Amino acid sequence: MNKIQYIKHNKIDKHRWDNCIKNSPNGLIYAYSFFLDTMAEERWDALVLGDYQAVFPLVWNRKYGLKYLYQPYFCQQLGLFETENLSEELLHDFIRKIPRSFVYWDFHLNYKNNFFSPGIQFINRTSFTIDLNQDYLSIYDRFNSDAKKNLAKAALAGYQLVKPTSAESAADCFFEAYGIWYSQPEKLKRRILKCATIAIQNKMGFCREIHGKDGQLWCSGFFFISHNRIHYAMAAPTELGKKIGATHVLIDEVLKEFSNSDMTFDFEGSDLKNVAYFYSKFGSVKKHYLEIIHNRLPWWMQLLKK
Repeated sequence: MNKIQYIKHNKIDKHRWDNCIKNSPNGLIYAYSFFLDTMAEERWDALVLGDYQAVFPLVWNRKYGLKYLYQPYFCQQLGLFETENLSEELLHDFIRKIPRSFVYWDFHLNYKNNFFSPGIQFINRTSFTIDLNQDYLSIYDRFNSDAKKNLAKAALAGYQLVKPTSAESAADCFFEAYGIWYSQPEKLKRRILKCATIAIQNKMGFCREIHGKDGQLWCSGFFFISHNRIHYAMAAPTELGKKIGATHVLIDEVLKEFSNSDMTFDFEGSDLKNVAYFYSKFGSVKKHYLEIIHNRLPWWMQLLKK
């Protein structure tokens, strides 16, 4: 009978691990070993069933000498991945196998992981997706009036789509616009840029930019692509691009490029009201996944949290 084993990072067979993710019906880019190695800085262990028929990454860190599980930046969903159909019973078995040495959990399961257990807190998280298995006009028809107005304004000004081979501009634009919201943004920028570069080299990521007709950069974006999903990972407009509504154009061009394909466009969130409204402009559909929180902190740490 196959058993679930807890395996430390340096003992994980990355080749077998990646094969499991690749062949999993619910596989996601975030669970590949290169992604976890980069974004978790190799601080991840794993629960593994048998000969890697099912896997569950455990991304950890340490504070006050205590180990805890957390969700890395730019990594929306993890949880259980299996090469066969997922079962709720197997997910329960994996959750029960999380070592007690991890005294606090706050991480995300994936969209196929349905789980409930007394004593464990769950938060329903929201994502937005668009089914690209339809023609572009059908996709465009679902845009709201504000999105269409921004696209018309950009078309009137004139623009060009550029396909760079590097994610550097996307990282620069993103962290210029949103870096203030992250701790150690320069360090994080280096990590996500390294992760994006590996993805591009392995044909699991691509970049798109919108330039004005004079060649000035309006907006730059990087997208992961894996398991028939395009992930809106890192994108932001320049100051000039904000005035034009260039992010609308970037998204529209990617939707147009990949329409009539067996793909899903995943906005990767959000529970923030303004961001959710922006994503809803494109006729996206709400999808949900679970955040799981479990507190086994010692009593003195409980007092510090109050």
